[in-house]
Amino acid sequence: MRKCPKCLVEVKTNRKTCPLCGQMLEGEGSNTPTFPPYQPQSKQINLFLRITFFITVVTGIASIIVNALTYQGVLWAGYIMLGLVYMWIIIKSTIIADRNVAKKLFVQMIALSILVIAVEKLSGSSGWALDYVVPLICEFSIIAIIILIVSKKMRFNDYLLYLLTTILISFVPIILYWTNIVEVLWPSVSSAGIGLVTILGMIIFADTATKDELKKRFHF
Repeated sequence: MRKCPKCLVEVKTNRKTCPLCGQMLEGEGSNTPTFPPYQPQSKQINLFLRITFFITVVTGIASIIVNALTYQGVLWAGYIMLGLVYMWIIIKSTIIADRNVAKKLFVQMIALSILVIAVEKLSGSSGWALDYVVPLICEFSIIAIIILIVSKKMRFNDYLLYLLTTILISFVPIILYWTNIVEVLWPSVSSAGIGLVTILGMIIFADTATKDELKKRFHF
């Protein structure tokens, strides 16, 4: 550790002069870095994706086991598996992308919802698409947005866009229930609950600048 006789500060460095005043430093130098090594963001994203993949596998296996143990003629675990696959399609096609990610998530959610409803109508069955699959699609879209927020640095405008998109996505199933379009309540409540928790988490854990901007935008 070297010391500057003029500034009276200790400098952990191997240089001979003070970085503040240019005075010759006294004492022995040190090559120990002052700051931790730089961690590329890609490593953090890869770690998060590996954790998410592990959770996905556990969720899929658990749903299959529970469905098998409580089987009553409905293979609902297949819906969950399709939702997990869809979530990873979202991750690969949108989260890794750099532009208009929230817009892509919302458009894909709408497109897939329309697709499963069309499949239901063509197959001659009724109820399962809006009652179960559409809420699951909304939930997995919300999870994808959470992954996006955690894994990428964003400007406030992007942050607000994801927040509003989350609100829209989470309340779609419960609105369908209130308008008597769907008959099963718990998937809609689950989707809205995940959305509300996400919104609260985004507001609570946001930095001060983001909270101040939210107050300005929504006048509270």
